[in-house]
Amino acid sequence: MKNMIVGLSGSQRDFDNTGFIRDYVNNHYSDSIIKIGGTPISLPLTEDEKTISKYIDLIDGLILTGGGDINPQLFQEESLPETQTPDLRRDSFDMLLIKYAIKKNIPILGVCRGMQLLNVYFGGTLYQDLKYNEEVYLKHLQGDGSPHIPVHKIIPVEDSFLNKLFTDDLWVNSFHHQSIKAVGDKLQISAKSSDNVIEAIEYIDDNHFILGVQWHPEMMYSQGNNGDMKELFQYFMESLKQKRK
Repeated sequence: MKNMIVGLSGSQRDFDNTGFIRDYVNNHYSDSIIKIGGTPISLPLTEDEKTISKYIDLIDGLILTGGGDINPQLFQEESLPETQTPDLRRDSFDMLLIKYAIKKNIPILGVCRGMQLLNVYFGGTLYQDLKYNEEVYLKHLQGDGSPHIPVHKIIPVEDSFLNKLFTDDLWVNSFHHQSIKAVGDKLQISAKSSDNVIEAIEYIDDNHFILGVQWHPEMMYSQGNNGDMKELFQYFMESLKQKRK
């Protein structure tokens, strides 16, 4: 069987304020896919639907990478003070990637922003800042010094995919100030933190493998060689092989 190709949703930025816009994806994603035996390819940001459709034709699986805040208008809210200025082109790009990946039954793993965008795609909503969720008391936005180090645990929900993959609680890292509020249609909660923040969602059946996680498994695996995150990436790669049979 050929090596599985995993598309990584890209972003754009003028890193040094020179006017030169660069396409980029954080290297932790590609490092993790290579370590697990796959072939990563970066998918440069575009709003051209024909190009996005061709991207999906090229890949066996899709990872929706992390990034900035999603436009609140996509879930029918006005922006609150804590919400960053959204990148409308990135929002449109990622939404179209989801659309075409689902249409062609391409397995999807959404990471952090990617999980939140999956939820919005299916009609869900977000807390624009964790301060608006009165139950939150844990640290969900750790510093950048050691991004692979876990800071809190998550508890898989009974009968969920993560509960089948991991029988015990998991310790994860955390880099978010927003979180899921109302869960989207067809999705179910796969894990929560001990302060009831939704940490994973899923839509998994015989035709679809769609998993969103709020933490960054790619940092924990590529930098820390975390065994649990390795198992998560291994299962994702196995789902790609099943679709190719």
